[in-house]
Amino acid sequence: MYLTQLDIRQVRNIHDEKLIPGQRCTYIYGDNASGKTSVLEAIYLLSVARSFRTTHIKHVISQNSKYLQVFARIQNENEQAAVGLERSLQKTRIRINGSDVKKVADLSSLLPVQVINPDVHKLLEQGPKYRRQFIDWGVFHVEHDFLLSWQHYYRVLKQRNAALRKKQNKQTITLWDDQLIQYAKIITLAREAYLLNFIPIFNKYVDKLMGLSVNIKYQRGWDSETSFTETLLNTFEKDYLKGFTSFGPHRADLEIWHQGTQVQNSFSRGQQKLLVCAMRLAQISHLKKEKNQDSVLLVDDLAAELDTKHRQNLIELLVDTKAQLFLTATEQNSFILPPEIESKMFHVEHGRLKEVVQ
Repeated sequence: MYLTQLDIRQVRNIHDEKLIPGQRCTYIYGDNASGKTSVLEAIYLLSVARSFRTTHIKHVISQNSKYLQVFARIQNENEQAAVGLERSLQKTRIRINGSDVKKVADLSSLLPVQVINPDVHKLLEQGPKYRRQFIDWGVFHVEHDFLLSWQHYYRVLKQRNAALRKKQNKQTITLWDDQLIQYAKIITLAREAYLLNFIPIFNKYVDKLMGLSVNIKYQRGWDSETSFTETLLNTFEKDYLKGFTSFGPHRADLEIWHQGTQVQNSFSRGQQKLLVCAMRLAQISHLKKEKNQDSVLLVDDLAAELDTKHRQNLIELLVDTKAQLFLTATEQNSFILPPEIESKMFHVEHGRLKEVVQ
């Protein structure tokens, strides 16, 4: 699977640009604020209908424009799909092969996209929410039915929390428990099954990138020695006072340890970046192995905080995943791509893209 055409309209300083990407690699270079990252942002929008840079779509839409549009053609073996996204402040419109669709998940399943950028270390430093999202991305793309159970769980959780905030009687609140327990079991088993296969692949990438080993611990969101049923019963009074459900899959976390210390407390910024790169690479490789599905990998400013040796090593591993790569840099020769890889190069200036003949 790879993008064969990309049209971008009104995404930040890119007003109307079209490009034919390289089948294996597209290298975009230019000065800071020239529009490099906006190209990657447009591709990401086409996968999940939101930005990886901001939660506010108004910052993504070009000034003096009411909406943005991104269109692409996707080649998947012998089939081609046309996908389009239009976003304004008020609504989101998604089209696949000329038909409107309502679910962003339809886009995501068609176009799996991963991002490696200078902020990638935040996956380790920020709260458990982001690490849960990391796990759930992988589970969703391997087990599409997972999304429905995940949505049901959070819907029931919202109802239970509302009942707790309103201080409704115990019988009314616990009416939600059976459904919560049912979906919690499905989510937890799916996450654990995914990580069982993911971790060995991840460990190999950590060794190749960093020459060391780490330990991953999945915290399911409540005490491992107690059932979720018992946990809900034992913590009811505390939940009632706080007004929300304290434990469950919505509190899960992924801990990564090295020599007895969590990596966010002992690794340098550069080491954290390499570690998260290993996580992204492992997810892409796992998806390829389980579903024979390729991904699109967006790599923004690869050179940041990496020396030449680690940078080149990472490039070779990125290429080995068979993902379609979109790489950005400020300089034309920031790194060397393997000569056998089919690639295209573009220079961007003031939001205008120009292909560079290599």
